[in-house]
Amino acid sequence: MTLADPYALLQDVCDREFGFQPLNFSIKPVHVANGLARALTQRSYKTDALARTLRRYVVKQSLGVEQERHPNTEILEKYPDAFEPLRGTAPDPQRLSRLRALALDVLGADGAVFDQEDKSSYTLSNERFVTKDPSDRRAGLFLARLLQAKRQDANDAEQLLLNLLASEGDAWTTLALPLLQFGAVREESADGEAGERAATGDHLFAVAGGRLQSRTLEVLRESYDRLARFERLGGSKLNSLRRLVLFGCFGLHVHTISRWSERNPARPRPPILLDMFDGTVTSVRDASRASLRAAGDAIEFLILDCFKDYVEGVGTSEVELMSALNEQAADEMLVKDFQTYLAGEREAVDALARALVDAAFAKAREHPIGSLVELGRRAGFLSPWANSGRGGKLQKRYTATAEFLEILVAATIEPDDPLEFPEFLDRLKEDLGILVGRPEDDLIIRRNNLSPEQFGPPTSINEEDLRRNVAELRHLLIETGYGKSYADGRTIVTTEPEVLV
Repeated sequence: MTLADPYALLQDVCDREFGFQPLNFSIKPVHVANGLARALTQRSYKTDALARTLRRYVVKQSLGVEQERHPNTEILEKYPDAFEPLRGTAPDPQRLSRLRALALDVLGADGAVFDQEDKSSYTLSNERFVTKDPSDRRAGLFLARLLQAKRQDANDAEQLLLNLLASEGDAWTTLALPLLQFGAVREESADGEAGERAATGDHLFAVAGGRLQSRTLEVLRESYDRLARFERLGGSKLNSLRRLVLFGCFGLHVHTISRWSERNPARPRPPILLDMFDGTVTSVRDASRASLRAAGDAIEFLILDCFKDYVEGVGTSEVELMSALNEQAADEMLVKDFQTYLAGEREAVDALARALVDAAFAKAREHPIGSLVELGRRAGFLSPWANSGRGGKLQKRYTATAEFLEILVAATIEPDDPLEFPEFLDRLKEDLGILVGRPEDDLIIRRNNLSPEQFGPPTSINEEDLRRNVAELRHLLIETGYGKSYADGRTIVTTEPEVLV
């Protein structure tokens, strides 16, 4: 790595500080699921038969139209053993066409299936669906390492995932098995460049006294295992897999926005303010958006701190740094940006670090928070900031769908240990940094920081609307069956409502 390659520096920072690269703005939960399963099983499969069968039509980019690339005749010729005629001597073409369209809808989750097998990620219901698709940028590997960290407690989430992936007793696997049988297994290892990059994040998973040294990762690991124990009580296979993956997507978000304060406790940690309305309560919507914006700032400032450390290793004066840029044949625009920041009376190290960050983000084409935002939108804890216009497309706010709220409850509360509603909110705040709008949250929301200092511009709040937001969460818990209200005003939150009867 050199000053002439800011994007390589950015990749290195992501590997070391986050354990994955939030630099692909098309990362989807299905990609994370595929990467997680691949890392846990240490296997992938050749799925060309399934990929070609599902993707009968492929968009020709130059014309912007779909063209048939894998007709029925090709599929029947290459994979005759996968199909049996209902009547007669050959499968009916119309029935086969309907089957292929249905299978694409069922197995092509999130539109991540292509006719190139190793660029595809399928609806995950069995390990035979696992491919080499690298689209998760090692996010799945990060989660696998979190679940496999050697702690004194049992690895409930890891074991449940492995058991679910080994099972074939579901409709999705049954549908695909005739085509999956053509797929040869491939052993996966953490060798080569990918392994070397992953190893730079080993410190994130350091264990002492049977606990992960990172409090954020320790809490996420406990929450993951708690969710797994809930799923063992009776969750359906695909729903359990889905919820475990969606919580993993949320865990990636929590870890990444908390990393700056973990690396340096004097740095801010932004809260996660859930907007429990539909975006129509302006004050809550804007405050939630402000907390997400602070999350993006925390990521950017962490990257900037890391770039400063690197620059200081090269030199500290303007003369030294300019000489290094010339020696390494740095881009002319980078040199100009460095000079511009210097003219703004910045210190030389800070000026070059800022210019390098700008160049790295330009190469990435978007801020790293964009990757986490898109993943969160698909996972159900981020929604459009506004219901219309460009604001809804480009800006988001924290929220919780009914499904994601169920995941939060199951990841927070043990099945045999219900909590009163205020205790539940305390645990969300202490463990995950989640706020809803109680009086004790007001100052945190205003300063966008779980620590006492102000982080960025103060956020305007409406106390009355925030209290309504808390009441809305309580109401949703009762509606979904995870909260039970009593005549004395108490609300008990539990994952086993029948126990309270």
